[in-house]
Amino acid sequence: MSLVCPPQRAVDPSAQSSRHGRLRTRRKAAIALYQILDSAPEPEFDNIAMLAARICGTESAAISFIDDHRQWFKAKCGLAVDETPLAVSFCSNAIQTDAIFVIPDARADTRFAANSLVTGKPGIRFYAGVRVLASDGTPIAALCVIDPEPRPDGLTEVEQTTLRVLAAQVESLLELRKLVIEREAQVAAQSDLTEKLRHVAEHDVLTGLPHRGLFHKRLMLAMREAEQNDTRVGLLFIDVDHFKQINDSLGHDVGDAMLCRFAERLRAVVRKAHTVARLGGDEFGILLTGIDRDDQIAEIIRTLNARLHQPVEHRGRKIDCRASIGLAIFPDHAVTPERLTKCADLALAQAKRTRGCVETFSTNLTDEFDRETQMLTVAREGLAGGRIVPHYQPKIDLNSGAVVGFEALVRCSRIGSTPMLPASFAQAFADPQLAVAISRKMQDLVLDDIQSWVSQGLAFGHVAINTGAADFHADDFAESLLDQIRQRGLTPGMIEVEVTEGVFLGRGSHHVGRALSILSAAGVRIALDDFGTGYASLTHLKQFRVDVLKIDRSFVSGIAKNLDDTAIVRALIGLGQSLGIETVAEGIETDAQARFVKAHGCDIGQGFLFSPAQPADQVPEIILRSSESAAA
Repeated sequence: MSLVCPPQRAVDPSAQSSRHGRLRTRRKAAIALYQILDSAPEPEFDNIAMLAARICGTESAAISFIDDHRQWFKAKCGLAVDETPLAVSFCSNAIQTDAIFVIPDARADTRFAANSLVTGKPGIRFYAGVRVLASDGTPIAALCVIDPEPRPDGLTEVEQTTLRVLAAQVESLLELRKLVIEREAQVAAQSDLTEKLRHVAEHDVLTGLPHRGLFHKRLMLAMREAEQNDTRVGLLFIDVDHFKQINDSLGHDVGDAMLCRFAERLRAVVRKAHTVARLGGDEFGILLTGIDRDDQIAEIIRTLNARLHQPVEHRGRKIDCRASIGLAIFPDHAVTPERLTKCADLALAQAKRTRGCVETFSTNLTDEFDRETQMLTVAREGLAGGRIVPHYQPKIDLNSGAVVGFEALVRCSRIGSTPMLPASFAQAFADPQLAVAISRKMQDLVLDDIQSWVSQGLAFGHVAINTGAADFHADDFAESLLDQIRQRGLTPGMIEVEVTEGVFLGRGSHHVGRALSILSAAGVRIALDDFGTGYASLTHLKQFRVDVLKIDRSFVSGIAKNLDDTAIVRALIGLGQSLGIETVAEGIETDAQARFVKAHGCDIGQGFLFSPAQPADQVPEIILRSSESAAA
């Protein structure tokens, strides 16, 4: 049961007025940092208000900012007004205490019985609010829930926890908002003209040269034109040798001056039709277009090399200057912008080994470039050879120690060696066709394994199958999976589908909601994986049916070592409890981590502490050991 905040003790009126004046000044300054007052509605805030009202079972909820003379609602649910006078504000009382401010029945409370919000619309009888703090600890707003019916028992413990967790989410959104404002202000401070802002967006502030984004656009255009005109394109990457030592020993002003002089020399060597860019730090790029003779590139490089090796003068001091240059040519070395860029990168890396020289791309520099290609080959050959297989990591009931399910994790088997982990063919998951092929293969194998376990009478609980954004590009994912389940005579409740926020945000996300609704209606469990690492998790909890929250291993690993991680784990478990959603802590590796999440109410644990992922033939043994351990 919530505690009702008692009336304040009498204090000296003049001292109280002075104190309130100082608090108003602090609050006004703190609110101004967020530029929040009278701003347009934002779904992230609106969703929190709606979630607060839904969980607490009230007709209305709001996020109310306390201004000098009014309370203004950044978000509201079930309220018809955008603001009210400060004199009738309940929230102005809520922000004065760290406890949740609860009014079980406003008509029975002498402080609020005559309040126009009680006697008139919206007819407040029950109110509960928790304050929202600025980054410096100043109370600036309140997250409140309101109802026209009194609630003598106030809020339950779960509702109180939920209100505090959601208030913390409001604070996080405000800090993100302030960070964006600060970054925008830094850019805006460089120019008060629209044209300058456009120029800053495409050019390096120090040298005035185009930056990497514009350079890449011009590279793509130059390659298209060269293909049409049967000419060539030269791509040069240039790195200032020993620039870090110059910066560290002579100072950043000398380093900046050197970069500016470098930029001037590069512009002086090439024609206006060519592009010179600063790609970042001490790296520059040159795009040579309209090349129809071999000697054109050679002549430019000779001139460039000679100019760049001349000493730089700065405040009467001569600074030795040298540069390494890597060259790749279209179409001689590559026919796509990405591959040509990689070829120039490899040539530059080779030039930097000896410093101060020019290297042209050759095929013996392709080892690094081919690494990603090798990953794709591993995946393709693994699929073709039937070596893409699932391994199963058990999910353990932290109270009983029993296995309640498994997560299927992809592996690529090798004869006479340990299976390859996904990192060995990670590039395959960025390829839509390969990603879908691996996913479908995994689904087939996992469902076959489940069918075998059912026939053996094994109590395996359920099996979680991971999905990626590519699975939802077509609109038949749910139907296809359910059809495979039915063909094997299985029940949908044996399957859990894990999705990450990348699935919601990627291409084809408009299919995700429909697919998850179909699966959930059929009885398939839905798990939100890596929960807490994304920005819109609460939005997803509101929009989609979610049965399980999987707390990301990055937070679990920080338990007792990182205060922020520890607090986040505690809050996420509390949120799951308040929503009635099962929580799974991933990546548990120590007894201390297991004890912590269990003590705070986490349902399920998963990680090396219990077992690494194992082949399908080991699952019966895992279940047997778990049963014996639970019985003991």
